[in-house]
Amino acid sequence: MTTTSAQPRREQLLDAAAELFAERGYHDVGIDDIGAAAGISGPGIYRHFPGKQALLEVLVDRGMTRLLDGAHSIPALHREPLAALEALVDLHVDFAVTQRPLIAVWGRETRALSENDRLSLRRRMKAYEDEWAAALIPLRADLDPAQARSVAVLGLALLNGSAVSSLDVTPEVRAHLLRRMTLAALLSRGTSGVLNPRS
Repeated sequence: MTTTSAQPRREQLLDAAAELFAERGYHDVGIDDIGAAAGISGPGIYRHFPGKQALLEVLVDRGMTRLLDGAHSIPALHREPLAALEALVDLHVDFAVTQRPLIAVWGRETRALSENDRLSLRRRMKAYEDEWAAALIPLRADLDPAQARSVAVLGLALLNGSAVSSLDVTPEVRAHLLRRMTLAALLSRGTSGVLNPRS
């Protein structure tokens, strides 16, 4: 577990929940399990969260907010198209490396959210994907907007898939590999032949 006694209790609980949900699955983790991992009794969680689903909701919301806010800030900071795309990739690489349990939870456990929360998450994910597509379009004149969006979504899938991959490398090496691979995939003109098989 990554929880430490120096963290506020709420953060300890969120970290513990993310790791347990990723490792065992949302439905196989109980309140007592989360409490034990964070060093408190199960019922003590209710002083911080209404229940297990609330922990999941906060985890998903917090992660999506971090990514979306970061993406929204990039165009003002990086006017040059390649620099903007690289900044987006760096944003998500850092998230994929430092928040691996949370990305694994996104991939498997969002079905446990309420319908309203799932719809909200999907809207925000689409807005995030749109930021990636907008950054890619100026660099890929060989793709129409729909194709550029598809390439961007597949680049994100590469990054998110790394969260559940066992690699015997340091986080620094993982980040370096992910950055290089994702930029290569996004910028490779070879993707146009795949998306336009008659070209």
